[in-house]
Amino acid sequence: MPSVSRSLLRTLAREEREIQRRLGALRLPRHRRAGMPDLPENGSVNIFEAALGVSAEQHEEVLRHRLADKSRQLTEALDRLREGAYGICQDCGRRIPRRRLQAVPTATLCVPCQEEREATQAA
Repeated sequence: MPSVSRSLLRTLAREEREIQRRLGALRLPRHRRAGMPDLPENGSVNIFEAALGVSAEQHEEVLRHRLADKSRQLTEALDRLREGAYGICQDCGRRIPRRRLQAVPTATLCVPCQEEREATQAA
């Protein structure tokens, strides 16, 4: 099991580095601010370009939130791995299958518990 833990630790750490790299790229300054298009010298505004700029800003904000959430999940998974609690379902206490952890390294629930949670949320 120690080799599996080292492998998972490397995978989680690699994912976290990639998330941080992508978040850093989103923090680069933009030339435009949402809703404040650059006005040409004649004072006219291209409404489509302005809308595109606002849409891009909104997209980046959603992406930034999703990446930050993924980063938090990865940090929590790394903490669980170091504490020896990684791969244990938080609902039922059974082991989460290795294949599930390989597919979803941040999983905190086994498949039956995840399905039950999703069914409850859908209802």
